[in-house]
Amino acid sequence: MKILLKAAVAAAAFVAIPAAAQAQVATADLGAAVEQSAAMKAAQTQIQTQYKAQIDAFNARQQALAAELQPLQREIQTLQANSATPPATLQQKVTAYRTREQAAQRELAGLAAPFGRPSAYAQEQVADKVEPAVRAAMAAKNVSLLVRPEAVLLALPAGDLTADIVSQLNAQVKTVSITPPANWQPGQAKAGAAPAAATPAKPTGR
Repeated sequence: MKILLKAAVAAAAFVAIPAAAQAQVATADLGAAVEQSAAMKAAQTQIQTQYKAQIDAFNARQQALAAELQPLQREIQTLQANSATPPATLQQKVTAYRTREQAAQRELAGLAAPFGRPSAYAQEQVADKVEPAVRAAMAAKNVSLLVRPEAVLLALPAGDLTADIVSQLNAQVKTVSITPPANWQPGQAKAGAAPAAATPAKPTGR
């Protein structure tokens, strides 16, 4: 379950500061910077410990559902490879598979909720500091334009500012809480900001 960060992270991906002599262009993976920050790593360690039973249950059920779905998927592939398969038969199998897959996803989402919400809350606290961390890292390296790695055709490792942003985050965010307020929902801290979902921490043991 990869993390989808809030609007603050996405917006910071194209931050620009006033140009200076020999200013540079750099890339940065802001999602990775948040995950690699010391505060986020500590929060994930806490979550893995505090919610171990729920995470183990999630992993066990995920594996069971995968084992259940794989034969159905293989059956569909076999039918697709056979030109004699009636289209109605194939469609029936595909529909049945998709229905079961969607039900499995809903079940797993429910099982992930207990540890997913604390992870999203911790993530949001770190993400709130991304923009100042980006600006500080850019200023320190005399970078005038920062872009996402996927927007670049070719870049040298020296042009990656991710590690510098992690260092800035570590300086600005020492710790974060993994106990969200009772009525907290991901993204609500940024009133009027573009909505973005936060995904639970990736469970271990898979």
